[in-house]
Amino acid sequence: MAKKIKKILLAIPILIAAAVALLAIYVFWIQPVTTRTAGTDIDIARRVEANQQNVEKLTKLPRYDETAAEPVQLDFRSKDLSDLNLEGKLLELEHGMFSNETIWPTVLPQEYNPDIVFENGKNPGLSIRALHEAGITGAGVSIGIIDQTLYTEHSEYKSKLKHYEEIHALSKIPEMHGAAVASLAVGETTGVSPSSDLYFIASALSDNLGTMLWARGQDSKGIDYSRGITYRYYAEAIQRFLELNETLSEKEKIRVISISRGFNKLDDGYKEFHAAVKKAKDKGIFVVTATLLNDYDVGLAGLGKTAMGDPDELASYSVGSWMKEDAEDYQNYLFVPMDGRTYAGTNGAVNYQYDPVGGLSWTIPYLAGVYALACQVNPAITPELFLETAVETADSLIVDNNGASFQIKYLLNPTKLIEKLKVQDTISR
Repeated sequence: MAKKIKKILLAIPILIAAAVALLAIYVFWIQPVTTRTAGTDIDIARRVEANQQNVEKLTKLPRYDETAAEPVQLDFRSKDLSDLNLEGKLLELEHGMFSNETIWPTVLPQEYNPDIVFENGKNPGLSIRALHEAGITGAGVSIGIIDQTLYTEHSEYKSKLKHYEEIHALSKIPEMHGAAVASLAVGETTGVSPSSDLYFIASALSDNLGTMLWARGQDSKGIDYSRGITYRYYAEAIQRFLELNETLSEKEKIRVISISRGFNKLDDGYKEFHAAVKKAKDKGIFVVTATLLNDYDVGLAGLGKTAMGDPDELASYSVGSWMKEDAEDYQNYLFVPMDGRTYAGTNGAVNYQYDPVGGLSWTIPYLAGVYALACQVNPAITPELFLETAVETADSLIVDNNGASFQIKYLLNPTKLIEKLKVQDTISR
């Protein structure tokens, strides 16, 4: 009996320490972050500093399993591979994430040059840079983004970031996703619309980190959803953009909002979110999400790309990596670049990372960026006319998909799209 009492007494300080630790984690890490500018002031509510990441030496190359469900199994970001023998390891390299902090060995497979892969990944592709050279850069058009906590100081977008707030964000430190989507939209070297102004609100899809994992289920189509998810903070963010827009001049107003997320009608807050989207649409703002089909009758899909392929050549593209098994489901969707992109990282102002496998998250800022280009050449453009013209001017491409021939019926052609919209603008005048 005395031994049991002693054990209980010893356990009490441990339990108290654990409770204090959990409370500290909640206060400093999980507690939602809300930072707002005064009234409708356009400003940066909080400067978010870089993460710190030390370079780690790898002594063994992980094996790539083609049958595994995980899209990215090999992570070489901030890794020193200089002691590894990578001859004959093309498959592993083609499926590995890396950053400009990755240290490579002298000998690599002849078919793989990380410098070329890295620089090709910065290029939005589909001849977007040719449009930039012609002066079509999204100048005078503002883009709004709702996503995770943003590293505000990255050189790709710092000078374009006009406004940053946090409405119930779940991280005080910058998160990869926010920096990525910002740079893919307006980045100086990685963005589709590099001259656009950026308005960014960091927000969350749950009350806290724990509730997001709560009570998972499936809808009638077998799509997973979580009862811990709520869209009400995203609805607040859209409302905030609309509020800010009222104070901006016509030339400064946000024309498109990029939200790298799909929305399920069964999730909490869907009605509030849908109402906010409708208000934005009524104001002529294009709201781009992963469930674009629900709001505009045009679905959005992603393109795969070979690691060393030229992003401006159609032959470099295929069906997006994780869409291959269900390619037929996307037959009538509009395809834009997704895989093989390099974007801003969070480890410093010139930190970048290359991702061989993208998600629809990367297609959304891409399409938002193209819309900004369209707004520059045709200020009277509407989302409906833009999407209709995008489908009309799209390329068709036959690709190999898991050993079978597959037709991508609508592959975005930004050059043809912009040229047609320019003509329409001239005629309307």
